[in-house]
Amino acid sequence: MDHSADNGYVKSILRASELLDVLARSGEPLSLGELSERLGWAKSTTHGIVSTLAATSLVVQRQSDGRYGLGIRLFELGCAASDAWSALLNSQKHLQHLTVETEESAFLATVDGLDTVLLDSAMVTGNYRILSPAGTRTPIYCSSHGKVLLAFRPDRERDAIIRRLEFTKYTPDTIDNAERLRADCEDIRQRGYCVEDGEYRMGLISVSAPVFDADGEARYAIGIVGLFKDAHSPKVLRAVGHVRAAAEAMTKELQSRAGGPVRQR
Repeated sequence: MDHSADNGYVKSILRASELLDVLARSGEPLSLGELSERLGWAKSTTHGIVSTLAATSLVVQRQSDGRYGLGIRLFELGCAASDAWSALLNSQKHLQHLTVETEESAFLATVDGLDTVLLDSAMVTGNYRILSPAGTRTPIYCSSHGKVLLAFRPDRERDAIIRRLEFTKYTPDTIDNAERLRADCEDIRQRGYCVEDGEYRMGLISVSAPVFDADGEARYAIGIVGLFKDAHSPKVLRAVGHVRAAAEAMTKELQSRAGGPVRQR
């Protein structure tokens, strides 16, 4: 995450978050020296932050070799967060229904900063796993769910996000400039959904639609992804209808819990 332009944040907390991100990405415990090198910090700074995190069980230090890994407290917090999301969205029933109707893998995502975060998913039985695990981040500009979440944000917020983007070409079809992304967002807002064709992973086509919360904000995107031959095929067009229906059902569910429908932003 880029906080270089942010004001008013507590630097030590931002650094603690960066350290946890490095441990999460490493997939294995790291020594103090390895942590310091990957973060680009002095060993004294790294030691102070990792020791504080260890004192709260967010990080654990192995007795055998002194290496640091993610702690049990993060597991507890993750379970609590997962329960909260599930209670709010009851997403699995919608995702499972989508996999039955489309015979493709289904997912639910939200936006965080310049990325999307995968919240939940459902796989077709026997299907090749093409979805990443929950918690996976994807750049907001090159996936159907990312572009849907961006397109339906308030104009000022959307423009602020686009100005901060650094466009990386993941495939030959990845959007690589702000003008094209703005045009795509306008089209998505008019259509009410997004079809993405190999912009992040070659050969994969995804379809997403926005889910509006009780405040009328497009807080989530629901969709499907598969190895379709053509983004304009009848199968993809049918999938669009099923995805939009699932998004509308989730929107009604969220808004009914808040006392009825609200105006979408």
